[in-house]
Parts: sequence; structure tokens; C-alpha cells
Amino acid sequence: MLISYLISEFLLTSNAYIIIRLVSKGVIWMNRTVAFLIVGLMITSLSIMPVLATSDQGLEWGIVTNDEFHFILHVDGDGMFMDEEIYIIANATTPVPDSMTNWNDIPLDTLDAFYANDTEMGIEVLLLLAAYNFVIPIGNWTFLSELAETTIGVENFTLDDEDPNFWGYSWEDDNWTISGENWILYTDYSLAVHVDFLKNDGFLSHYSVVATNRTTQELSGEITLERMGLEQYTDDTTPILNHPTDIEYELGETGHNITWISSDEYPASYQIFKDGSEVMGGDWISSPEEFSISVDGLEIGTYNYTISVVDIGGNAASDEVTVTVQLPTNLPTDTLLFIGLGVGAVVVVLVVVVVLRKR
Repeated sequence: MLISYLISEFLLTSNAYIIIRLVSKGVIWMNRTVAFLIVGLMITSLSIMPVLATSDQGLEWGIVTNDEFHFILHVDGDGMFMDEEIYIIANATTPVPDSMTNWNDIPLDTLDAFYANDTEMGIEVLLLLAAYNFVIPIGNWTFLSELAETTIGVENFTLDDEDPNFWGYSWEDDNWTISGENWILYTDYSLAVHVDFLKNDGFLSHYSVVATNRTTQELSGEITLERMGLEQYTDDTTPILNHPTDIEYELGETGHNITWISSDEYPASYQIFKDGSEVMGGDWISSPEEFSISVDGLEIGTYNYTISVVDIGGNAASDEVTVTVQLPTNLPTDTLLFIGLGVGAVVVVLVVVVVLRKR
């Protein structure tokens, strides 16, 4: 098959690392459009040009070896369809160079890719290779932007670096061709590529490739890779928390509770404090959810009950309710006398202590 020949030519002639480990299980058939798309992108994405030297770049890996990332791989084109969950295991054993002068200087370590059922990906792993970089170093996005703009030699390149959570780029090629050392193939497709990395760890977060027939302007093929579980980095919405009214009751009364209601799209945990000490806490599972605590059985005095709720993005909301326990207004006379005597005894003891200390 032509696709097999093209892939073998790429593997033999390219100086790039193969960043996903190829395994022999689960081989699938790839149609002509998607096959050309994959191979062409693997080659085009490696077109790198030189740049002047720089130093003091302040870059480091934001991941560690064996970090696991969850993705949805979607492929659709000319009768081929995939919609699979996959896991990619990271490797960060190669140090970030002290000084990089070329986008190709970013280390590419072997990664392992698995389906959700723990089956290793087969030759279909080539669908992922067009992303080229699955992880980039973090810590100096200004330098990475300059490096990408200067050394990623693709047409119609656009940098996407203004999002507070993501760094990425897009490029389009309206006159796309793929070629190798001993062959050349002109296609009828234009390409649009978009790549995003999460700034928190530098790992790939979103990748898409769209092939369009230049003659008919119809969509010919599409590959997307979407990282799951990014809400903890992108959620910047504060949870909504109600404010129950303050509570006053007389000593000995029962049936008094504080009930808070909180809602958020990505709830995580809650804590309830009494005068600064935690008395309840745990997972915040549903939204909206009620958190209730009994305030019966308190001695005479004033107490502050505070709740703090946190969502998966670390956004927090809190509320405070004051509970006041008062002396009953209709106590019997003998009870009042007993309380008065008790208070008087305390005063006498304090006076005696003061006198003794002055001797």
C-alpha cells in the first residue's frame, strides 16, 4: 500500500524522534484521505528553520515521568470514524537544554498511549504523531513565542498566546503537498491545524487538523485530540453560597440548625468551622447541595459558624453565621438565685487570689 511506503520513507529519512511508542496490536485500516493527512502533517510539522542564539531562557518541565493524561481521540473522514478514550503516559527524562535556538531543540521523549481498557494503541497511533510536540517546557512563554514564530517554518502561522490558561498556535496551508526523498505527491487538499498546550504543565490540551477539498470546498477529513479534566485549570467562577440568618435562642432550647446551600459547575469540597476550629468537612459532590449543622446544646455565649466551599479550580466562597445563646427570660426565682450565688462565689475567689498575690 502507498500509505505503508510513505510511512516507511518518513521513518527512514526523518531526524525527529518518534514521540509515541509504536506497538503491533490493534492495526486498523486508514482511508486515502486520512492517510495522506497523517503523513503530510508528520512531515510538514517538522519543517524547521535556524534562528539566532539566545540564553537565560528560564524554562523547565512542568510534568514528571509517569504523569498520566486522559484524551478523547476523534477521527472522521471518507467513511473512517473513531471516537475513543485514550491515556498517554508522560516521560520527562531528557533535561531541558540550557539554551535553545530552534523549536526542534525541545526534547521529545517516548510516550506510551493506551485505550481506556488498557489496550495499547497499534498503528493508529500515527494519528497522534502530527502533533509533534506533546509537551513543551514552561516558565518563559515570551521566549517560546519568539522561538515558535521564528523557527516553525509553516505557512500562515498564527500564535495564540494571550489566553491565561493556554499557549498554542495555528497554521493553514492552502496549497498543501507532501513529498519525500524519492517521491512527491500533490494533493487536492488544504489544511488547517490548531495546537494548544496547558500553561500549568506544558502538556498538550487540544489538537485539531481539518482537511478541505480545494476544488469542492467540502470537508474531507478531521482529526481532533481533546484533553479531559481541564476544569481544575480553566474554571474561574466562584461558587454561589447563600447566607442563612443569624440565630438566637435561649439556653436549653432545641431544634436549631444552620443550613447553607451552595452551587457550582465543578464542586470539590467543603469545611465548616466553629470559632475557627473545623467541626465538619468532606467532599462536595452535587450541585446545588445543602450543608446543615445542628447548633443545639451550646452554653450561654456567642459563637461564629463559618462555611468554606471550594470548587475544582480552587475558587472559594465562604459565609459566617452568628449563634447567640441567651439566659432564659422566665427562669424561676430559685434558679436565678442559684445562678447569682454562683457568680458571686466566682467573684469572691478572684478577690481572694488578688489579695494573696499582693502580700
